[in-house]
Amino acid sequence: MAEKKAFHIDEELKHLEEINQKLARTETTLEEALELYKEGTVLAAECKKHLEGVEKELEIINKE
Repeated sequence: MAEKKAFHIDEELKHLEEINQKLARTETTLEEALELYKEGTVLAAECKKHLEGVEKELEIINKE
């Protein structure tokens, strides 16, 4: 059974920026761009989910 990789938002946002830069290059092939896009959308969704969780935690803390 595979272990779940720890999520580090700073690293993932940096990786998302790297994907964005690769997509902006003119030498990126269509096939590469498609794979990068797929990876980026999954990563962006994971980052959003993580940030929403942090936001909820902050709301709870601020209510206390």
